[in-house]
Amino acid sequence: MAPKTSTAESYAAQHRGNADHYATYFAGMDASMQQKVALTTAHFPTRGRVADMGSGSGRGTHDLACLYSGLELVGVDINPVSVKMAAESYQRSNLRFVVGDIADPVFPPESLDGVLDSSVLHHVTSFNSFSLARLEECLDNQVRALRTGGVIIIRDFLIPDGPSEVFLDLPTTDGAAEGLVPELSTAALFERFARGFRCSVNRDGPVPHTRLVSPHAGHVRYRLALRAANEFILRKDYRTDWDVELLEEYTYFSQSQFESAFRRRGLRILSSMPIRNPWIIANRYEGRFHLSDVDGRPLPFPATNYLIVGEKVPPGAGVELREERSEPLATPRFLSLSAWRHEESGRVWELVERPGRTLDLLPWFRQDGQVFVLAKKGFPRPIVNACADHPNLGGAALSGYITEPLAAITHAGEPPDKAITRILHERAGLPADSIRALGEPLRYFTSPGGVSERVSAYLVEVAPSSGLPVPDYSPFTSSGSVRELDARQVLRACHVGGMVDARLELNIHRLLRHLGTSPGPWIGASIQLAEQSGGPAWAEDALAPARHVGFSPHEEGAIGYLDLCTGTFSERDAEGRVLASVPREYLVPRGEVSRNTTVALPVVRTREGIRVGIEHRELPVVQHFTGSARIAVSPAWRLPRTLTHLGQVPSFIAERLREEFAVSVRHTWELGGSYHTTPGVTPELVWPFAVEVEAASAHDPRLHWMPLEVLISQLDGVQDAHLLVVAWRLAHALGVLG
Repeated sequence: MAPKTSTAESYAAQHRGNADHYATYFAGMDASMQQKVALTTAHFPTRGRVADMGSGSGRGTHDLACLYSGLELVGVDINPVSVKMAAESYQRSNLRFVVGDIADPVFPPESLDGVLDSSVLHHVTSFNSFSLARLEECLDNQVRALRTGGVIIIRDFLIPDGPSEVFLDLPTTDGAAEGLVPELSTAALFERFARGFRCSVNRDGPVPHTRLVSPHAGHVRYRLALRAANEFILRKDYRTDWDVELLEEYTYFSQSQFESAFRRRGLRILSSMPIRNPWIIANRYEGRFHLSDVDGRPLPFPATNYLIVGEKVPPGAGVELREERSEPLATPRFLSLSAWRHEESGRVWELVERPGRTLDLLPWFRQDGQVFVLAKKGFPRPIVNACADHPNLGGAALSGYITEPLAAITHAGEPPDKAITRILHERAGLPADSIRALGEPLRYFTSPGGVSERVSAYLVEVAPSSGLPVPDYSPFTSSGSVRELDARQVLRACHVGGMVDARLELNIHRLLRHLGTSPGPWIGASIQLAEQSGGPAWAEDALAPARHVGFSPHEEGAIGYLDLCTGTFSERDAEGRVLASVPREYLVPRGEVSRNTTVALPVVRTREGIRVGIEHRELPVVQHFTGSARIAVSPAWRLPRTLTHLGQVPSFIAERLREEFAVSVRHTWELGGSYHTTPGVTPELVWPFAVEVEAASAHDPRLHWMPLEVLISQLDGVQDAHLLVVAWRLAHALGVLG
């Protein structure tokens, strides 16, 4: 084990000079605070004590303290100058700053409800001779300080997955070949980086690399390790403090190493996701370099950050739900498969159905001027982990425990009001007299192309409450907990992929609109639409397609597009012991398509305003529930397995839109993070996009155009969950929601 050197002196190299130097450094770092706060507050409790490890300027710690008066924030930093400046700049009754080494036991055991390590743990390794042993000691101390049920969040950098060696092509014409760091070209800066950077894999000499001729004009090509290329890419724009940044090794764990470290310590992983900050991608990556494998095939941009969220569970409790085996489902006991023939085209559709009707409940209350919702946190949904052979395009991983609305399957004979009262009592511990008001339901189809399910979603105003005990009504060792969440912070987490349940998001958007409350700023990819001349006409029937009954039962039965499977899912504790083994039935598509779906909402801006394109489809599930097969949807497609990363999806979307709707694409943006709509039936993961199209090409009658503002005002009439998600997100991104 490396000797312990984590003292104030060992971090002295981070000292940045006088107050002006610190102000410059903190100003740059604080640009990411909105994302930091959004990703963390969606998981942290709103009461108790949270430690912000490596609090730096104190700005992020202060922002968290301002959000919740009942939450005590303690900022911890090794640098006394930072602590002094933070304490002078930010003062609140629920906020304090202390000097301490975050790797040491700063807090007593079982004394914290949350720990935040935001872009700080790489300091622990870098300034302790790149010691992973010191990092492990740090995690031990921090987890020990957590109470059971407490949450630890790490937002840092990640060793990228991919080939061991790559080509990195860098421009030589964007700066000088020699001189001061701020003046250098990117290629010249790499040469200086390679000479001076030391890390765990090259401690005593320069970064191994080979200089080659680049096929890109004005560039030079380097062959080097992917990890070293990523280290340079991550820091190439931090030129003001170059010498200090060069002392730090940003990447120290891979995603699998992070996850293993959490589970070994009895942490149930609520989220594990590489982050691709859209601003960094657009302003620092796109057009700034070329990354490819050694055969010259382009590679996706490495993640800009990484987020992992873990909840401390009691000793012996489950930390992971894993699919041990899967086999075709010969005799369904829960799901059923039916086939329907479209009378005009002859096409046969398959539908999977589970018994009963689905209710989603969102209890909510106002307190201290904020809107809170009660949601199930850490609820076991093992099906999201099914089908490991279907690649997840974004690299996100779940333990099988997710945050979702209070959902239940009920049966037709039970009146909704009685079912709601019963469910709130049985699954959230809420007594009947805590219910203050019950809203009208919103009904929508979760996955209308293949799942015969229509959700009835209710907003339920309740008396303020938090941290409710939940009966264990699942076959696993825990049904999670019911926790109060800040409604707007959950939405912000969805912008950057920190939450994955679309139905929770939809209910919160609807709640805030009902209350006349702004959802706050959008923090996902910035969408900039160019004003175009001409453009499509407003189709008055965009959301109200003509009624049509077009399907009848297909007597020959299923045709084999969908597969029903039985997965056996084990629940394991921190030692890897199996606590439960539970079968679950689920559906997946057959053939060359994956579990990934993309939804693409076409959009144009003209002098008349912003308009979006909507498709009318005929689907048997819609006919089954409403009597008419036609439904207004956003264009969507299952993605082929040949697509292996998100960077390939925009080209796929452009091709499909051109072939099916004769429109030309100008620009494509990721529209927030991926999501699940039916995690109890299928592992389908949906990737939403906004797609700016050429106005001159947007006249195909298969797309029905309408003003975005009108669509938002009429969303209670939309029945497609995917159209609801992308409409809310696009309106939020473009400021239409206020």
